[in-house]
Amino acid sequence: MNRTWVRLTLLAAFLVGVYVIGRVTGFTEQLTVEGIRESMRAAGVGGFFVFAVTFAVGQLLYIPGFVFVAVAGLAYGPVWGSVASVIAATISVGISFIIVRTIGGQPLKEIKRPFLKKWFDRLEQQPLRSMIVIRLFLWAIPPVNYTLAMSGVTFRDYMVAAMIGMTPPFILISVLFGLGVELL
Repeated sequence: MNRTWVRLTLLAAFLVGVYVIGRVTGFTEQLTVEGIRESMRAAGVGGFFVFAVTFAVGQLLYIPGFVFVAVAGLAYGPVWGSVASVIAATISVGISFIIVRTIGGQPLKEIKRPFLKKWFDRLEQQPLRSMIVIRLFLWAIPPVNYTLAMSGVTFRDYMVAAMIGMTPPFILISVLFGLGVELL
């Protein structure tokens, strides 16, 4: 078995382990809009840290980022929900990148299939532009985080593109959900 398959197997085992631990401890049962909202409010100022950790763990459990962004808008309102969601999303995708890159390596950098190679070559040639466009439309979706982490992009480019690309849609979602609560 070559090194790439060993690393991918370790990554899969890690992700399954995180999921199993989440299920056994009951953590995943708390990952509902109401559960997260109550945790954030009950923690007061520390609620942001609870939110950021929950966002990061949720991403590792394959929960799409927009769920947490909507919760931030609901819990904190349009302005502070926007700030909380953008900061927590950036932290979350950074953690995902570090874990996936450390365990899984960069197997997509060595891809041979012409159709896929063309896309990954473009990603390496214009990393910021490519990833900003990806993030504008695909936000903090776990498969996107994992794919980018296993490609040849640098952590710096990944984080800059994530901050730029995720900010507009996450502000929009937070504002919409924040205003929705205020209108009720």
